[in-house]
Amino acid sequence: MIGDGMGTAAVNAYRVWAENPAVKGIEPLRLDRHLVGAVATESWGATCETIMDCIVQPYAVTDSSASATAYATGRDTLNGMVAQGPDGERFETVLERAARLGKGTGVVSTSQVTHASPASFVAHVPSRRQYAEIADQFYENRVNGQPVAQVILGGGTRDFRREDRDLVQAFVDEAGYTLVEDLDGLLDADDERLLGLFAPVGLPRHWDRPDSVPTLADMTRKAIEVLSRNERGFFLMVEGSQIDWAAHGNDIAGVVSEMEGFADAVDVALDFAAVGGDTLVVITADHETGGLSLGRSGAYEWNPEPLRGLMATPAYMVEAFVAGSDSLDTVLAAQAPFDLSEAERANLAMVEREPRAAYEALNEVLDHRTHSGWTTMGHTGVDVPLYASGPGSASFRGLHQNEKVGQLLMQAVSP
Repeated sequence: MIGDGMGTAAVNAYRVWAENPAVKGIEPLRLDRHLVGAVATESWGATCETIMDCIVQPYAVTDSSASATAYATGRDTLNGMVAQGPDGERFETVLERAARLGKGTGVVSTSQVTHASPASFVAHVPSRRQYAEIADQFYENRVNGQPVAQVILGGGTRDFRREDRDLVQAFVDEAGYTLVEDLDGLLDADDERLLGLFAPVGLPRHWDRPDSVPTLADMTRKAIEVLSRNERGFFLMVEGSQIDWAAHGNDIAGVVSEMEGFADAVDVALDFAAVGGDTLVVITADHETGGLSLGRSGAYEWNPEPLRGLMATPAYMVEAFVAGSDSLDTVLAAQAPFDLSEAERANLAMVEREPRAAYEALNEVLDHRTHSGWTTMGHTGVDVPLYASGPGSASFRGLHQNEKVGQLLMQAVSP
């Protein structure tokens, strides 16, 4: 389970937001009980005239594809590459190995399933931006005549239904998959192979999700239900993708929203594992995003109150603002659990009806009120938390390089 962009500050922010203010002291999250160590996420950096002429720079800040490749294959690669090396060598992934051993396999994501992290478990391409080629490989990468991923749940309809190719129809007509496109369809599905595509690109944020769209927990529960029927076991990758997307925008409300969705999915996995006692659950992040600090500008506090009762994330509010006629202060006032100050109203009322400017303005209000600070709109090189539970979890204790985690996962699925 990968919380994309999830650093310790994101976990802490969600823990504080979720706890009962009347209870003194820390109220641990379910996943906190399984903290075993940390992951160093440095990738290869490189200056290249050509792909075959790279000068490696150690301690580079990783991107999602390089880090997910490390988890998926136990091997290093350059940023931007998906489960292959700079020379074009295809790295075997843990999901592919599980499929070759006759185990159930699946990927679940709140991004498009062709995005860097889920793609790194299924596809092999030199650039994470090759979304059409990645979608093709979801269908064409096969073991024993069947697509390597038995259950595929997330966003990405745009990449699977294209002018040049309709992969959805191919999955259904030629590979025998059941297509599900909403929550009711997902809950009713009782088939061995599932393709669930619930949005053109990424799913709505957890707080913004309409009732027709499944949560990450819903998708995780269904994937486990299907894959656990396999007597040989299964491998499932679950990604809370949009923790990262929110942190790239320095959006504290979005981070907490997506942490809630991811934590709910973690609970589903841990509940399943607790029943049989024979399932290894590993939870970590591919990297930290945003350099989030709880406290800013000299304030010795972090205040979750402005986020408690917030009815939508800034991403949703921006869509409403751009599509509507209300000023931005009116849009925020309709969703916020607090009264806007005169200065906030005046500043927001002046924002042009343009997505980026509106998003930044909303985030600044919520960051200021919560005392949330950020050092970057990109990734950072700090270590990320590592949690593990179940058989073999002791092997994950301590500090590991990210490719070591991948090697341990390879061992876990091997006979």
